Amino acid sequence: MKTLSAVLSFAAIVSLAVNGFAQITVLTHATVIDGTGAAPQNDVSVVMENGVIRDMGPSTKITAPTGAAVMDLTGKFIVPGIINAHGHVDANRDPQLRQYALYGVTTTTNMGFDPDDIAAFKAEQKRGNLRGARILTVKYRFMSEPFKPGSEYKTPDEARAKVDEIVGKGADFVKVWIDSQNGKLVKLSPEFCAAVIDQARKHGKITMAHVYEYADAKMIVDKGVNILAHNVRDQEIDADFVATLKRRNVSVISTLAREEGMFVYGEAPAWIDIRSSARGCRQSGSRYSRPRSAKSRLRTPSWRETSELLKSTKSTSKNSPTPGFASPLARTAAALRTAFSSGGFSSTARWS
Repeated sequence: MKTLSAVLSFAAIVSLAVNGFAQITVLTHATVIDGTGAAPQNDVSVVMENGVIRDMGPSTKITAPTGAAVMDLTGKFIVPGIINAHGHVDANRDPQLRQYALYGVTTTTNMGFDPDDIAAFKAEQKRGNLRGARILTVKYRFMSEPFKPGSEYKTPDEARAKVDEIVGKGADFVKVWIDSQNGKLVKLSPEFCAAVIDQARKHGKITMAHVYEYADAKMIVDKGVNILAHNVRDQEIDADFVATLKRRNVSVISTLAREEGMFVYGEAPAWIDIRSSARGCRQSGSRYSRPRSAKSRLRTPSWRETSELLKSTKSTSKNSPTPGFASPLARTAAALRTAFSSGGFSSTARWS
């Protein structure tokens, strides 16, 4: 627990300091894990200037420049910033992005909707005037009726025009949402999805797809999508599909934590009582919560009863596409095992 705390505390300090673009900072006597698979490097010093690492090496060979701020990280670890590939950030961005940074997340996506000020917000981040995790956005997601925003555009031509618009307003990715919500909705058509993917490709944008069913995953991969924003959850995938993902260089975001988070609180896990675990906790579909209110809510009988219901019975929530969430979690875990046994983790296909 102390080691985890050391890593997260350092990641937060670096993220906040780098975004501040302040004076030269030298981190000394740290253990560096560089993320390449190489062994940890002991007693390393890092020199940062204007948000950029300008020097790194054994502490015996690094001299702190005059006037630099020096931080002794003896017993602490330097690791690459964590990237949250499937995140949700609402309009009250600043406190959420700061909270992400405190957990060591230096970049997050927003897979939902962003108002038009997102372009200016990202520009301020790039200039170093805002602290916290960097945000990348889909700006808008193409969805089924009755979701609004999301379902205003009906034809392939309208879809293409909307792609042009959101790219011009700061979209980093382009996303389609393909889900019948357990038969309650009419899914986006293959023709509509193909138009979105093709138009995004013309702008050089990475494309993403929310999927639930195996058939939809196969369809959208065939249309050329770059990233599946969830794993398949209606059935287990097979090695042939993993091979297709590898061949087409498609990334998969498994969202294991999301699937478990839909029901795990009904079991009253012991870690709810750990203050650091409750800080800034967000349940799917909820707004950013202050630490104490989040912890209190997770311990209430009504919250636990709702979570237990979601685990095993059919929910009436619009956010619940299937009877229970325990089975989708198991299928997602099985998909990871299939990917691993098929060499997915060492291939061009990425599972996160």
